[in-house]
Amino acid sequence: MKKKLLLGVCLIAVFVFAGCVSTALAFVFDPEIPEDQMSSLWVPNYIKVTQFDGKTVSWIAPPLSSGPVRVGVPSGEYTFYIDTEVTGNNIAGVPTVRNKSFTKNFETGKGYQLILRNGEIVLLDLE
Repeated sequence: MKKKLLLGVCLIAVFVFAGCVSTALAFVFDPEIPEDQMSSLWVPNYIKVTQFDGKTVSWIAPPLSSGPVRVGVPSGEYTFYIDTEVTGNNIAGVPTVRNKSFTKNFETGKGYQLILRNGEIVLLDLE
């Protein structure tokens, strides 16, 4: 009986922790900017953002993560660069991409996501 209770408590803790991780900011470009004045860029584990606004960064979800990580970026127009990170844990068919640039006007409170679509990496507006 105690083992079942312990197992139940552990499972609940795992689900609560997983829910918190999926929405928390994993990276922040400028910690001086309040979160409510940022945009969210969602980055999966097969894409690595290598440069943002001329500064070197290393934004990527952990290899075994179940979804993308959320990055807090300032509002405004920025150019950023990505590489793909292809490992055994990632989606099959991810193309090798090096130094691909995106320019986007990030709007306060809006979300954007990098994804693989039809063999290409694209940036989607979520809201």
